[in-house]
Amino acid sequence: MNERLDFPRSELRARTARGGLLNAIFLGGGEGLALVQGLVVTALLGPVAIGLYGIVTTTAMTIVQLRRVGIDEAFVRQSEADQEEEFQRAFSLELTLGLLFSLLLCALAPVLVVVYGEDRLLALTLAVAYLPLAFALQAPQWIFFRRMDFLRLRLLQFSIPAVTFAVTVPLAAVTDSVWALVIGPLAGQTVAVIAALWESPYRLRLRFDKAALRRYAGFSWPIFATAAATLLVLQGQVLAFDLDGGLTAAGFITLAVTLTRYADRADQIVATTIYPAICAMQDSLPTQRELFLKASRVTMIWALPFCGALALFADDLANGLLGSEWDPAVPLIQGLAIAAGLQQVGYGWFSFYRARDEPEVQAAESAAMAVTFLGLAVPGLLIFGVGGFVAGRIATSIAMLAVRRYYVRRLFSDLELTLVGLRGAAPVTGAAGVVLAVREVSDYGVLAEVLLFGAVMSALTWFAERGLLRELVAYGRSTPSEAPGRRSAARAPQR
Repeated sequence: MNERLDFPRSELRARTARGGLLNAIFLGGGEGLALVQGLVVTALLGPVAIGLYGIVTTTAMTIVQLRRVGIDEAFVRQSEADQEEEFQRAFSLELTLGLLFSLLLCALAPVLVVVYGEDRLLALTLAVAYLPLAFALQAPQWIFFRRMDFLRLRLLQFSIPAVTFAVTVPLAAVTDSVWALVIGPLAGQTVAVIAALWESPYRLRLRFDKAALRRYAGFSWPIFATAAATLLVLQGQVLAFDLDGGLTAAGFITLAVTLTRYADRADQIVATTIYPAICAMQDSLPTQRELFLKASRVTMIWALPFCGALALFADDLANGLLGSEWDPAVPLIQGLAIAAGLQQVGYGWFSFYRARDEPEVQAAESAAMAVTFLGLAVPGLLIFGVGGFVAGRIATSIAMLAVRRYYVRRLFSDLELTLVGLRGAAPVTGAAGVVLAVREVSDYGVLAEVLLFGAVMSALTWFAERGLLRELVAYGRSTPSEAPGRRSAARAPQR
């Protein structure tokens, strides 16, 4: 434990909890900035420009996800004697992949022009082709991730949304051009790369090793398959809407994806927080069960209220903030909010299998996602319109949950994922029911309804999860030596 994390075994639970709070503050704040930025530039630029950028950014970011084949997680999991040399081996592979995928983006630029019939896509795609390489150059962040030094890690990462927001929003207001959405992220990524290289505890040098390549490749292929399935869904839905209704329709689906992405960050925050702890505690299945259960509950406390509010108030958001031209996006926002909410249940299950060196099981969930999307969501759009697509996307989430439930039961035989989901959904369902009942009686205005939803949801969440919330607050306030559970060395690592 000391070699991996540089602190006593008995402090793992408290440090993990405080790491979760830090991650929530920084990543939540960063995604909040991105959400506000998305709403502002959407109102400024309109559906056509957003649809144009949606095609480019969906392609670029899914290529970035394809590049993220789990080298960072494999680095966190390993326990080699010379960590600097091991980092250099991992960094060399990451940099090579980054360069290859940047070249792939350049090659895809003319393909997008042909597929979508839009000449402007060429320059825009070439302008974002640097992204895979930029993310590879931020590899020193892995070192802080492995050490659970979350404060330094999140400060480095927060520079991206902060600088991007500061550049993009004023530029969009002044130029009224889609290029503001390209220049802003370029500034943010540049600052992040410089900061990561400056802060790196290890020297950056190329070190290629065949044994390391085989080791990382064996861990990475299932993660690549998952990223490929995600690419299929994200790019496929934009393409389907473009073919069905042109750039304006692509703008509608881009807006829905942009808004619901905030919910996805909740599970990613929790999953990244606990992953080093999972790797350090592979010998204790009860501890891992507790980590999974509490991580799932914390994720739903955050994500499900957001998804519920988005589904309830999508119409008010479109009419009151963005304008009537965005009305057709309302059912998409509502449907993807429901689908995103379903996907929060038990998210992060794959981290426990990756820590056990079984990353291939996640490919089963990815296959279910791809098959149901192609078999239900796309035909649903073509035959029944937006309603059919939404039904297909919700069915896709349900299929993923069925696969997830199987593997969770295989690892934790006494844990029922359905019950975990129902417990998390109860406060949001109750709050939504109260708001809908009030709407039937009278129109008190959207602000009053939002406040009512928040109040009822908060009260019900406190009633259902007050023990967990008190525990998190206690860990956030305490020092490692004062943390609850310190008095029992055998139980201390459980959180």
